[in-house]
Amino acid sequence: MTNTHSNSVYSVSIWEAIGITLGALALILVGSAGLGWKNISDPVRSEVIAQSLLNYHIPGGSKAVLGINFGGARIALVNSIKNVTNTSYPKLQILIAKVPIAEKVNREFTTENIDLKSFLDIFLGNQFIAESTEEKNQEFCGQEASLVIEKGQKTLLDGLTKIPATQYTLKAVVGTYERQVIIMAFGEDAQQEAKNVLDNLKCIIKKS
Repeated sequence: MTNTHSNSVYSVSIWEAIGITLGALALILVGSAGLGWKNISDPVRSEVIAQSLLNYHIPGGSKAVLGINFGGARIALVNSIKNVTNTSYPKLQILIAKVPIAEKVNREFTTENIDLKSFLDIFLGNQFIAESTEEKNQEFCGQEASLVIEKGQKTLLDGLTKIPATQYTLKAVVGTYERQVIIMAFGEDAQQEAKNVLDNLKCIIKKS
């Protein structure tokens, strides 16, 4: 069943949130293990984490820019190599996450205290304004998943430039983990770009 809500406004910009907030959070959480920002943002390490969770394809190539692995949770941020026309902002980004479910495991970091969506509202303000929202079910990681499609406008970091944006949030429960992917595409062809990436995702599940 598909539900559509129009003219809804969301404070949604996961990408800056991840880069600023999760990075800072990770420094605190894994500091005792000797990790720091240089390790968290290391592209090779970040790529390993991203590719351990998901097979994905971004037209024109991609690069992982953030990788966090702590307390059973894994989070990675991948940027397209292509930028939005006349800007230095990535044309497409993917946030990939695997987080233990609080009710199912006894781990320090779980879905109870790692809420990726909360970073959007608390730390960044209205970077992405969703003008319509559609909810549907889709298979992901061999399970029925929740898919939320938001279409609207993104305000770039200069605070003036606004561009069309589409965000797909895909979430599934797999065993004792929540698997989540957030695809954010920008520009006139944002909707089609996001859908193309979504259609080519393949979840990686490693047997323990």
